[in-house]
Amino acid sequence: MTEIGASRAENSVLGTPRSALRRPLSTAGSALGASLLYGAAAEEKVVLELGTSTIRAGFSGDPQPLCAHDVSGDFTSTGAMGWRRGTQHGLSTVTLDDATLDALVLEQVRDVYRRHLLVDAKARKVALCESVRLPDRVRRAVARVLLGNLRVPQVTFYPAEVAALMTCGRTSGLVVDCGHQGAAVVPVYDGRALHAYAERLRVGGQMLAAHVRGLCVQHARFRAFGGGDSRPAEPEMITDSLLEHMVRRLQCAAPLATAPDEFAKLARDGLSLGAVSDELAARFASHTVGASAHIRMVVDSPQHGRGELLVPRWVLGRATELLLQGDAANDHEGLLSAIARCLARAPVDTRRELIAHILVVGGVASVPGFRFRLAQELQSRLAGEERWRALAASVALAEEPGPWNQSPYLDPEARPESRDKSANGSVFAAADRCWVGVSLAVAAKIGGVDMRRDDFDGHSLPRLD
Repeated sequence: MTEIGASRAENSVLGTPRSALRRPLSTAGSALGASLLYGAAAEEKVVLELGTSTIRAGFSGDPQPLCAHDVSGDFTSTGAMGWRRGTQHGLSTVTLDDATLDALVLEQVRDVYRRHLLVDAKARKVALCESVRLPDRVRRAVARVLLGNLRVPQVTFYPAEVAALMTCGRTSGLVVDCGHQGAAVVPVYDGRALHAYAERLRVGGQMLAAHVRGLCVQHARFRAFGGGDSRPAEPEMITDSLLEHMVRRLQCAAPLATAPDEFAKLARDGLSLGAVSDELAARFASHTVGASAHIRMVVDSPQHGRGELLVPRWVLGRATELLLQGDAANDHEGLLSAIARCLARAPVDTRRELIAHILVVGGVASVPGFRFRLAQELQSRLAGEERWRALAASVALAEEPGPWNQSPYLDPEARPESRDKSANGSVFAAADRCWVGVSLAVAAKIGGVDMRRDDFDGHSLPRLD
């Protein structure tokens, strides 16, 4: 084939890389569509987002990642680090040395390339989505693996918070990133992340799962098949698979059904990791909405055989209170306090713009009702303080059309035609929003901070400020 024919084949649909053939037909031609839009061949990059427990990977221009690869599992390396095979690790494990961390990142990223992307790492540039929650030592390990081991020609760094707001068509807002092992509140103004005013917390999906497990052991009942009285649930009955099923499929954030000040006092005195006071449990049970007061699940007990586990419905509807209110007994700050302190530290002229565009991202944001509950609690807390009372009416979610309190989830009488249609970012999943933002930025040729393979010394990284 001549050079002209090869060039035409490369820029045609028939020349689409084999990795694109695994994507839906609506997204496989994203590179071709970008070429028609800009009048030249648009470069397709690999987009990676590394979280504390998940790697999301795909190609620029796609509306969703190809895969969400779990990295918080058994270490399976068979090379020099094979002696650690079978041990539990994650990217944010502080006990890992640099050599083990590099081996873990290399194993996981290489597996993503081989199983999902199906491209040569040396042939594609990488756009890396960086969250403020990711430690610097992990960022260095990722750069060493991509530029050193996999020989990627160039890595472009994008701030995750700015990219997430791009999916809503916004350049200013307050991004609440609640992931697996921690959370962060980052203000973004005029397309720039104000990391100096960011707040980092230890609450996240991992703590939420531990809280659900503790509440089930404290309040759930077990009844064996074949008759007999119910007995308290045992920790062995709450297996990891059952806990994952409850957190991912049955959990929700119930709306506030009591006075905010009174509830805040009860939560401060009676809410802790894995336990609630009797008074608070009675208050939760009295406001439970559902066909029955319990959720029934079939479990196996090593001592009592097979039976049904009766979990109070309020356990799965009120477990997120720990993330919102925090745990004063164990010195775990909640999201509401962190948002209030972030606003107090932010410049005065940016506060109204930030509070009017709150964007909740991360895996915990996928819990039904969590985003609206956060806005409801935040508005109640601001209205109760003289200093913030003027900003309480401006609280709104960035991805929702119109004010959050006009959502049909909270106000059935809200008319769709009367709501603002300018914010339509709710089409993207909250967990994928940062990745989607970087994908859009690369497709629209919005530059980030570039680092070439020959310029990386193995330690120094560019600053995104």
